[in-house]
Amino acid sequence: MGKKQQDQSPAKEPEKAAAKPAPRRVYLFGRLENEVTLPTIKKLLRLNDQDPSTAIDLYINSAGGNGYNADAIISVIHSIQAKVNTICLGHALSGACEILASGTGERSSYEFATLMFHQTLWEADGDITNLEIQAAQGQRFRNAQIEMLSRCTGQDSNTVRKDIERDHYMSAEEALSYGIIDKIVYHTAKRTGGKNSDNRSTKPGGRLTESAQQAIAGKTGKSEASRKRSARKASSRRG
Repeated sequence: MGKKQQDQSPAKEPEKAAAKPAPRRVYLFGRLENEVTLPTIKKLLRLNDQDPSTAIDLYINSAGGNGYNADAIISVIHSIQAKVNTICLGHALSGACEILASGTGERSSYEFATLMFHQTLWEADGDITNLEIQAAQGQRFRNAQIEMLSRCTGQDSNTVRKDIERDHYMSAEEALSYGIIDKIVYHTAKRTGGKNSDNRSTKPGGRLTESAQQAIAGKTGKSEASRKRSARKASSRRG
């Protein structure tokens, strides 16, 4: 009797889980000096080279700084193919606010962040002729700044020119209305009662709700009655 033919097909190897895509995040933290600006630009360019079809998230927490460095980052954002989502965390002031507004993807801000733009501070020294040259350059830089913010926000250039004269601070809600951002990231943490918390509910303005008042009154009444019973027992024992 012949031997049964054995199945000699190779065993299938278990399928490997697909590798998770690396996060495409860039963090712009600190003043816009060379040591902060250059790494930011390098990473934006590198991520774009790796995958120009997938968006990059640029997280911003900066008080601004060198105006030319702010323009350098904005130039890169608008020169690469990958969309750049800009997200303001703690604050985005001066040039950092312009970078936030210049995002080519979704522009957003944390609910309690602070945003501010103003005209660039300009320093000049030298003889009269050089001061005139510097003044003309300062005017050109400010006009370019106004035009850029006007394009990013949709505001009329005359409105931007007026608002940029002094520090123009905004909450996230005001920045959304102005056109600096497209979306607000709201604080969603829920309050949970701890061991030392009586979980009181309050109305706006800090007044206790009626249910909370009744609960507290009930607790107070019970504790007072308990105290009186304890005092009577102690008195009877002494007698």
